[in-house]
Amino acid sequence: MNTPHINLKQLFKDRQVRLQALIALLVLAAGFVLSIAGFIALQDVAKERLYLQTQQHVAVKLKQIQTNIDISLDSLKEIAALYHAAGGVSRSQLARYVTSDTKYHSGTMALGWIPVIKGKDVAKFEEKVRKDDPDFYVYEVTGHGVPTPVHQQEQVYPVEFILTAENKSMAAGLNLASVASRYKVLKKAQRTQQTAATRRISLYSDGQRFQGFQALHPVFNKNELGQEQLVGLVMGNYDIRALMEDVFLGDKSRVDIAIYDANTTSQQLLYSSTVFLDSVEDINNQDRPHWTHTLKVADQKWIMVAFPNLKGVSTATSWLPYAGLLVGGLITLLLVLYLFVSLVRTRQLSQLSTDLAGTATQLDIQTKLKKEADKANRAKSGLLTAASHDLRQPLHTIGLLTTLLKDSKNKTERTKLINNILAAVEGMNTMFISLLDISLLESNQLPIHIKHFYLQDTLDKLDLDFALQATEKQIEFSVVETSICVVTDPILLERILRNLLSNAFRYTPEGKVLLGCRRLERHIRVCVLDTGIGLSKEAQDKVFETFYREKQAKQLTDKGLGLGLAIVQQAAHLLELTTGMQSELGKGSVFYVDIPYGDPASIGEVQTVKKQSSIDKLIWIIEDDKTMREGLEKILHSWNCRVESLGSGRDVQRLFDQNSACPEIIIADYQMINETGLELLKEIRDYYKQDIPAIMITGTTDLTIRDKIEQAGCEFMMKPVKPEALNNILHDI
Repeated sequence: MNTPHINLKQLFKDRQVRLQALIALLVLAAGFVLSIAGFIALQDVAKERLYLQTQQHVAVKLKQIQTNIDISLDSLKEIAALYHAAGGVSRSQLARYVTSDTKYHSGTMALGWIPVIKGKDVAKFEEKVRKDDPDFYVYEVTGHGVPTPVHQQEQVYPVEFILTAENKSMAAGLNLASVASRYKVLKKAQRTQQTAATRRISLYSDGQRFQGFQALHPVFNKNELGQEQLVGLVMGNYDIRALMEDVFLGDKSRVDIAIYDANTTSQQLLYSSTVFLDSVEDINNQDRPHWTHTLKVADQKWIMVAFPNLKGVSTATSWLPYAGLLVGGLITLLLVLYLFVSLVRTRQLSQLSTDLAGTATQLDIQTKLKKEADKANRAKSGLLTAASHDLRQPLHTIGLLTTLLKDSKNKTERTKLINNILAAVEGMNTMFISLLDISLLESNQLPIHIKHFYLQDTLDKLDLDFALQATEKQIEFSVVETSICVVTDPILLERILRNLLSNAFRYTPEGKVLLGCRRLERHIRVCVLDTGIGLSKEAQDKVFETFYREKQAKQLTDKGLGLGLAIVQQAAHLLELTTGMQSELGKGSVFYVDIPYGDPASIGEVQTVKKQSSIDKLIWIIEDDKTMREGLEKILHSWNCRVESLGSGRDVQRLFDQNSACPEIIIADYQMINETGLELLKEIRDYYKQDIPAIMITGTTDLTIRDKIEQAGCEFMMKPVKPEALNNILHDI
């Protein structure tokens, strides 16, 4: 037993061995120190990375919350736009809006309508509303919260109806002016003509109390003197907790959030994600690092403070260097471990830089999407306004003429009324086609067919169509002939030139209109010149925008939707053609389009259109709209067709049960109530075991649906269907 002790003692008597042992101990100590240093550096990098990631995460969440608030408050403006488009807001209209849109908005609890009623008209107003709500009455709230009848006042602001996000009615009738805090916000909204919001208030829904706020958006109309007059307010109830937690759901362990009102000296606490932040004083007493952001809620400003939770960052990696010390004591392993720590740190910094760049890119994408959504909302509002204003006139005309036709017994007078009705229908159809064209062009869904053709063929059509109009308006109209061949889509080119000529005739009270061409080096320039009212410099910058009509043009004529030049520009863009204009106010305008030269050798055979003729076939009509179905029946009977009229799949089954003869042709509407025309067509073909020819009619512009129809071997027709086009297709089948 003494041998090892003696040998070990003798071994350490050797000076060189002692020196090597000392060097080994120093190397091990140095390796241990380096490992600790690497561990500390790794921990610092992890904390720094987490801090930056959390900061970026909170910034993104803040933008999302602001976007959600803006979208929720924009609902009030959209309902106000609905009022101007429809001339009022009804319970059913608000219910449809809530069902289709509002229920997807974070924090939106309810939306309501508050009209402005004169005190003397309250009884009449109550009687009107009780038709839909038998228990409705207008009441006020006293300082003790006791509802009392409304006394004679100059004006009252009763809640006519209010619907929750689940489309449930809430108690209505409260005169908002009787609540001091609401009346103050109401007056502010009226004064600024902008959305105004309350401070934090207690709201109730389905018997539950929650902390939220109300927002009021004023709606004005012009009175007889042309002054803006308040006609009502759109009201929204919003849950603050739902607004916050919809975005920060699942982040409570990562960050503590508190929001308070920055509009008053009291700085009212609005929301807190933790019990440790129960007041603004608690927030100010925190010594943790934090970030402060501002949220804009209508006319109010909220302050959001975020405290990151960085505890336990290094728990998962804190023992890795010690494990290295315990597992290996060799200098090679310590050096490798140190290199590994350095490499990890480098990679972490690189990844951190990549994450920051990715976050910035994501924010840019979200900003771009928000701008596109705003643009779509403005286009939607413009469409509603234009359609409501410009389509109302032909509809009103048709209604009056139809009444006169019903009462008229004179054949000559009836013929004249029928011609006037057809003219009004054609005008309305032209407006609908313009709306459809602009929709197809904006979605890049309008098919194009490029071919070579003689330009004079198109000019001859336009000359024939506009000559009569020129005679009626006593305007000198001339077309300069050309023998040139061009290559483009002839139908879209004709639409472009037709829109330019329509504008020229519309805004030229007297003078002349010229349609001619000018040969250039690489293309031919087709010009439409007029001596009309011309355009101001401001109008020249906006004239190609959708729904834009200059003030002077509106005074001259009330026809049109302001889509003609927008269609021209977008159609030209689709065909890769260049358009331009020159105009001088009061002297006239020149609009032109440049078209590439074509090859006469590539011109194909001219197609001829068949006249309407007798069909004499058994045809099944499948259409759930009774009026449309009966109209098709009469047209087909006039062509000697035998017709079976069906409104649903149930009627189809009835014919199966009666062993009816197999139809020779099927005409079906694609979109029905609970089924599609393609589904019923497949059932009929399977039953008769024949590939029966079919025509599928639809009003949709979705190209995927058109592909489905054509893949099923059906002819495709877009609503509205013209009889001559239907006759041609039936004749070909």
